[in-house]
Amino acid sequence: MAQVVAIVVGSGALFLGALDFSINVNLPRFRADLNETLVSVQLIIIMYHGARSGTGFVAGGIADRFGIKWPLAAGIVVYTASVGLISLQDSLTPIVALRIPQGIGVAILFTLAPALVARAFGPQRRGAALGVTLGAMGLGTFAGTLGGGLLGQEIGWPAIFWARIPIGAALLIVLITWLRGPLASSVTGRLRHRFDLIGSLTLFSMLFVLVTGLSFARVHGWIAPLPVVLYVTTFVLLLVFSRGKKTGRFTILPNGLTQFLGFKVGATSNLLLTVASFVMWFLFPFYVSDVMGRSGFTLGALLALMAAMNFAGSGMAGWLADRLGDRKVTFAGTVITAIGLALVGSAGATPTMSYVVISTAVLGLGFGIHQAAVYTLTLRDTPSEHAGSTSAALTVSQTVGTVLSIAVMTSLVNWQQTRAELSFAEAYQFVYFVAAAIALTAGLVVVRLNIKNE
Repeated sequence: MAQVVAIVVGSGALFLGALDFSINVNLPRFRADLNETLVSVQLIIIMYHGARSGTGFVAGGIADRFGIKWPLAAGIVVYTASVGLISLQDSLTPIVALRIPQGIGVAILFTLAPALVARAFGPQRRGAALGVTLGAMGLGTFAGTLGGGLLGQEIGWPAIFWARIPIGAALLIVLITWLRGPLASSVTGRLRHRFDLIGSLTLFSMLFVLVTGLSFARVHGWIAPLPVVLYVTTFVLLLVFSRGKKTGRFTILPNGLTQFLGFKVGATSNLLLTVASFVMWFLFPFYVSDVMGRSGFTLGALLALMAAMNFAGSGMAGWLADRLGDRKVTFAGTVITAIGLALVGSAGATPTMSYVVISTAVLGLGFGIHQAAVYTLTLRDTPSEHAGSTSAALTVSQTVGTVLSIAVMTSLVNWQQTRAELSFAEAYQFVYFVAAAIALTAGLVVVRLNIKNE
């Protein structure tokens, strides 16, 4: 029963967090209804990702020391309260401010849900359990893109926020009522360790400033004054954190965690594949509208198809990883994703809808396979006392990868259009081929380090 509850709670948490993809399809409505510019509306995304990146390791460290139940409950409360308050706002400034606690809440959900399932299942069955749980992220993305677009169009953008309140409330009730026993408590002996508050705040600040700097670089330029100041601040905080870690004062990252091969391989592969695949969320919409001349409904349907294939791939990959091996399935996911990216990028200036549909489905399937397999690879042999911190590495790498993807790929498109004087369709194709190469690199990281380890 405890394992079933872990999957239900973990799946619910990932589903709730993934609903935020409804933001992407509603940004034009924010701009119009709030009478803001496209650049200013981007702050809704920037602050969210900054807070999300900084919270992962802190949430994981707290859960490893005090247990997963109450930190996860706090994440649900913070997330649900934030979206409820955002739905009541009518100006940009309070929305941007509230996106910070929402980002903190979603980071807790995305970090602790996989950690909960990893603690509930032994290494032999962890792949199938994580595959089912992570599939809920695909369902949440599906509901967020298709349902969020419909709610925003028919009712208005506040609906994409207040519609999540009953889901969060129901999940909180299930968590508090049904999650009991060892899964709800701290790992034996961990309460004797001092919680590293100063190290946690330093790590949070460093990652928050880094991601914010990368985000502003996309808006203002890579060497504009604000991004440069944020880069320097990140470097200073990195020196402070490294010094504290070396002297033993900062213990938020457990000793030996970064030496665990699955930790490094999983985080690196996850980062690279996120950089490659996230182009579908900020370049593909312009391709569908400007090159294909299709409506927002068509875009929503294509993104929903990709999310549905993500769900299918996740469930299948977890089961396969338990039988064929985590690395083989992870590598297969990167190859299929790379093929999908190359196909989508090759559609050209006059694509057929059937070609785009098939290409999008292949890409979604590959991403889903990699997502479940890389989580299994990273968490398979992780000790229970480090499940939260290990899962946090995947959450943080995904967030940083998202911001890097937007910043780097947007810059590449602009460079191709201005310096090489290419059309958008030609620049789009170039960027997608670059993304496919990065996806293959994400797979080679897994294979190369596996051979080296042997």
